[in-house]
Amino acid sequence: MNAKQKADINRLAYIGSKPGLKKSSDRDSDAWFTPSLYTDMAREVMGEIDLDPFSSATANAHVRAKRFFDPTDDAFNQEWFRVPGRVFMNPPYGRRLINAAVDLFLDHWHQQRVCEAIVLVNNSTETRWFHALLHSATSLCLPDRRIAFENDDGKFISGNTRGQVFFYFGARRARFGTIFSRIGVVLATNTSYCQEEKR
Repeated sequence: MNAKQKADINRLAYIGSKPGLKKSSDRDSDAWFTPSLYTDMAREVMGEIDLDPFSSATANAHVRAKRFFDPTDDAFNQEWFRVPGRVFMNPPYGRRLINAAVDLFLDHWHQQRVCEAIVLVNNSTETRWFHALLHSATSLCLPDRRIAFENDDGKFISGNTRGQVFFYFGARRARFGTIFSRIGVVLATNTSYCQEEKR
């Protein structure tokens, strides 16, 4: 690992850290990245990933978004899109940050600045942010196993203590269902039923 990669990982104060991690120390060993299997599936649904708002150069090697914001860029102070785009987001797991990150994403979604998105989070069904995503998403996928995240060397990491969920936001609900049913159960949300009833 070169100095730039190590510095990049050190900046991951809230990017890809271990789900359930209580301390923010030892970030080099605590950086967990979404495996390409899932980001490839996200691209298969959406065609492209225009933005990963909470990322880094190292993480984007996995996500391959056209644009990303790292902690220095600060997604909270950036213009995400001039023309609505497609987002893949695995938000920061710290309690304060994940609430703020989800609120920021949903603001962009409801203001139609995001046209399509897939959001990967822990299945923390007791939290406010989980219900905020649930009430706005079109569909969700409950994977049939815990995700084996990758470290910066591309090796799978054991020890993920929580399950995850993928939330889908957009018009291609059937396509999301077809693709993500490969890895788990796909469910429509009340939001998608309401949208169908309005037609």
